Amino acid sequence: MTRNEARTIMMQILFEMDASGAFKGENPVSCAEKLAKEKLAGNHIERGNNILGNITNNLEKIDALINECSLKWKTNRMPKVDLAIMRLAAGEILYSDDVPEPVTINEAIKLAKEFSTEKSARFVHGVLGNLAEKIRENDL
Repeated sequence: MTRNEARTIMMQILFEMDASGAFKGENPVSCAEKLAKEKLAGNHIERGNNILGNITNNLEKIDALINECSLKWKTNRMPKVDLAIMRLAAGEILYSDDVPEPVTINEAIKLAKEFSTEKSARFVHGVLGNLAEKIRENDL
């Protein structure tokens, strides 16, 4: 399994958790860990648990950042695929030091092109560019 394949699976896990209401369940972190263990392989399980756990534990902060950085749409109105992609990228930027920020944003754009629309790719790029700038300015 490549890192790109693992990233795709993590995005799908975030999508599944959002669509099923797992983020509002009793223990979303254990749900994310269970899904990561089932769907990821090798050293990607630990990395997936780390990233997904941080996203799940800080979902309100991540969504607030996405809302601040989106000029027209708020998270409650965004397509769930786009939101899952941006949550994953935000989690990687905020909580993972092993991937440079521009690479994370580029990978998010690729995911949007593959799983959403060309317009979504531009939207994701704009929001994540704003988010990365805000993080740099505020040292979050």
